[in-house]
Amino acid sequence: MTAYTNNIDYKRAAGLFYSRDEAEAAVRGLKDAGFDQDRISVIARDADKVDGVETTEEVGNKADEGAAAGAVTGGALGGITGLLVGLGALAIPGVGPILLAGAEATAIATTLAGGAIGAATGGLVGALIGLGIPEEKAKVYSDRVAGGSFLVMVTGTEAEVKRAEAIMQRCGVEEFGIYNAPAQTAQSAPRAEVADTDNVKLYEERLVAEKERQKAGEVSVGKTVETETARVAVPIEKERVVIERTTPTNGKVVAPGTVDFSGKEVARMDIYEESADINKEAFVREEVKVHKEVERETVEAQETLRREELDIDVDGNPTIHRNR
Repeated sequence: MTAYTNNIDYKRAAGLFYSRDEAEAAVRGLKDAGFDQDRISVIARDADKVDGVETTEEVGNKADEGAAAGAVTGGALGGITGLLVGLGALAIPGVGPILLAGAEATAIATTLAGGAIGAATGGLVGALIGLGIPEEKAKVYSDRVAGGSFLVMVTGTEAEVKRAEAIMQRCGVEEFGIYNAPAQTAQSAPRAEVADTDNVKLYEERLVAEKERQKAGEVSVGKTVETETARVAVPIEKERVVIERTTPTNGKVVAPGTVDFSGKEVARMDIYEESADINKEAFVREEVKVHKEVERETVEAQETLRREELDIDVDGNPTIHRNR
């Protein structure tokens, strides 16, 4: 058997979810986005165990017990057990009974159960450090798992973990971080002798477009008051009295006794005039309707995609039939 490596720089994304529903939504979103289940791991405290149980003795890895392990983990991991493989249960000093799902989490359980990472390196903290997570962050993850949070980890290329980040952020991830995976996790599995029937998976990269809605700006539509001086001309009428005095030219004589020289005769006349009463009234000058319209445009991106092709290494002269 010959081991071989590739030059891909693998990263590991990790973050905490407060509830099982959030963690399950994240795992389901990752799988729907094309992430293989062997790249996703979940670690959670076993809520079915009674608090206060002595946890310094190892319970043992149950990753190989199949359906039995599924029954054990059903309480804490719920629907996640149907999404991932490698279910196990383990007691870790300082954390308590924990449940693990996923290939890497199962590897942690196997390592801890085997004593390769003992209490000297901090139990779960040491195991996480071995996965490339900084010690300070590993302590945060360990403490939060002990408090009931769910730790979800995803391994892949830098572009893949960026896609994973967007999915996990939508599901409410906390304490999220992207870390360099140790060199040994970037190595491909050794080629093994295949049985009479075996399957080899060939992977390819595809462009997955996601849209993010963000605020581009803000428009405030209001009113300001402008002033100007207006003039108006209003014609008004005023009455005035005109007194004209004339001397008769015919010298007409008034009959005796018809003239009253008492001086009481008075001519009376009412005089009127108009005044201007100017007031201001408000009228609707213009109506402004404010609404939004959506303009659509196409954004193009270009990426280099990789695809795995089958590489058949023939030793001798075996007969090979290709169905494709």
